[in-house]
This record gives sequence, structure tokens and C-alpha cells, in this order.
Amino acid sequence: MNYSRIIANRLLSKKSDSIAKPVIRVSVFSIAISIMVMLVAFAIIRGFQHEVREKIIGFGSHIQIRPFNTNNSLEQPPMQVNRDDLQALNSIEGIKAVFPFVEKGGLIKADSSVNGVVLKGIDKNFDFSFLSKNLKEGKILTFSDTINNGILISQKLASTLGLGVDSPLRIYFIMPNEMQPRGRKFTVSGIFNSGMAEFDKIYAVCDMRQLQKLNKWGDSLASGYEILINNFDDLPRIMSDVNNTIYYDLRATDIKTSQYQLFSWLDLLDTNVLIILILMTIVAVINIISIILVLILERIPFIGLFKALGSGNSLIRNIFIRITMRLLLNGIIIGNVLGLGLIFIQQQFHLFPLNEEMYYLDHIPALLQWDYILGVNVGVFAISFLAIFIPALVIRNINPSLALQHK
Repeated sequence: MNYSRIIANRLLSKKSDSIAKPVIRVSVFSIAISIMVMLVAFAIIRGFQHEVREKIIGFGSHIQIRPFNTNNSLEQPPMQVNRDDLQALNSIEGIKAVFPFVEKGGLIKADSSVNGVVLKGIDKNFDFSFLSKNLKEGKILTFSDTINNGILISQKLASTLGLGVDSPLRIYFIMPNEMQPRGRKFTVSGIFNSGMAEFDKIYAVCDMRQLQKLNKWGDSLASGYEILINNFDDLPRIMSDVNNTIYYDLRATDIKTSQYQLFSWLDLLDTNVLIILILMTIVAVINIISIILVLILERIPFIGLFKALGSGNSLIRNIFIRITMRLLLNGIIIGNVLGLGLIFIQQQFHLFPLNEEMYYLDHIPALLQWDYILGVNVGVFAISFLAIFIPALVIRNINPSLALQHK
């Protein structure tokens, strides 16, 4: 028979007006708040990293392949499309899509306004999921046998130039060995807003054949290829496989390298989570130690009586450990209900907004992932369980005769 469990259950079910009850309730509530804060912090940081990362990848893909060249300007020598090594990329495990692109700088002129822009040409194989998600007006480009004159521009660019859907505009391009810039007419097909002002104000999207024709490349040349992958965590492995597949005259660059500053900033957010995790764990440990000390001090006569009746220190210690563990679990459960509930509400209703110009998002993101939920719960439980044994050693030094006289 497990006497420690039976006695612990009786003590927990006993109704009393103990002065320790408010202290214990505050401690349990503090443990719950600690769990809630850790879960919410993880959800916000993971959500923010995921959302901003997806926006960066939306403009530059996971991996870009260009001709191996020391020239870092926008105007680089083209590369052949439909090469054997590029076709082989589709067989690499984890790659979602491979497609060509053409980039060219130009000046947009609409009425009296002029603005610099980087025109990105794409074809029918392009993954439109990012642009579709962020499209505010109009429609995505469609492809047929004839060249599409449509163009996708950002909401910021449209506002600056006073453009709307179906508005005509002219883009001027500086061509090598030509004195006068060459102009091309486009019609605004759609307007998007990614929230990334640095990208929105310079990028526009059009049919790749427009730029191929402008550069006199025909349909066999492009600025490079872009690769999308299924899982961002597989990027190092896939990057290695890509480098082993492409020929020596090409160079592959992953998004973490090309956008090093932005990804370094996102990585720094992990430090904030670590600090919050340490502080909240300390709070939880201090509160669980407080609970068991209060329980022991309140029941010194009880401990003295059990020792006088011949009970060993281990039995008495197990009684208090069981009581404390029950209260710890109550705090963890309450913290999970509060934390996961708040995360779910924010996911559904976006109650807490953000300044999009500063944070790239118009609301606080929250991402639910089982790894950090289990990690927080198991980690706090394990550390608190170990911390319980420290004050429990006090029981060993309690003298039965003095304890029975304690009031």
C-alpha cells in the first residue's frame, strides 16, 4: 500500500482555513503565468521568424543559380536554359520547384512621376503562391503563346505613381551601347503588398519574354534560375546537393547568404526567447520551492507526530513531494490553458496589431508547434521536480519533540 499517496490525497482534500492557502494559490498562479509567458513568447518569435522569412523568400526564393561571375551588378551575363544539370535539379529530394527568371533595372514613368524599379521576368512555371497571398487588387499574370503586357506592382509603388489596376505605364531601360533609353509599355495587371517596404518599393513582376525580347536573348537565355524547397530546415543539405549537381560555370547562392543581415536579425530573436525562458523558469522554481517550504513550516507538528510514531524521513518527504507535485501540475495545466488559448485567439482574430512599416507585419503572429509546447512543459516540470528535493531535506533536521511543541 502506498501510504505517502493516501496521506497526501487526504491532506489535499482536507478543508481548512490555513493561512498558507493564499501564499500557495499565488505561487501556483505564478507558475501558471510563467508557463503562459514562455508559450506565448515561443509562439510569437517562431511566428514572426516564419512570416518574415516567407516574405524574404517570396522575393528571392530559397536558392538562386546564376552564371559564375565576379560582376555583382544587376546586369550580368545570361545563362542557357534547359541545361542538363538544371534539369537534374528536379530529382533532388526536398526541392519543390525550379524555374528561370530575368532581372533588369528600369525607370517607371507615369504622368509626371518617375521611379526606379527592378523588373523581374517570370514564366508559367513560377510559383505564384506568395504573390497570390499578398495580392490586394487585380489578378495574377496569365501565360499563353503571346507575350503578356501585364505587370504586377506593389501598393507602395502604385500609391507613389498614382496607378491602379489597368493603368498604363511606360518603363525605360538603359541599353548597352545605346545613347537613348528604350521604352516599353505595360498595363497594371495586379497590385500586391508584402509589407516588406525595402522590396515592395523596387520590385515589379512581368512576363519574362518581355525582357528576353528587350535584351535580344530569344527564348534560350535567362538571368538565372530559382529553387524553392519544401522544408527550410533542409536548406543546408539541399544547397550541398545543388552545388554537387550544377556545372562549374554556375554559382548557387542560398537566401541566408544573399539576405544575411535580415536573417542575422531574425536569429537574434532566439536570444530574447532564451532570456525569457531562463527568467520564467527561475520564477517557476522559486515558486515551487516556496510552496513546499510553506507546506513544511505549516505542518511541523504533523511531521513531529509522524516521526514520533516511527515514520522515516523518506515517507514524510514523499508526502510533501506528492502534494507539491500536484500543485505544480495544476499550475502547468492552468498555464497551458491560458497560453494556448491566447495563442489560438490571436491566430484567429489578430487582436494585437503591429506597425507594418517597422515590423513587416500588420499583426503579432503566433505559430503553434508541438516541439516547443512539449519542451516548455517537460523542461519546467523536470527542473521543478529536481528543485523540490532541496527544501525537502529540511524534514530530516526536524526534531520530533520540538516539533510537537510547535505552535
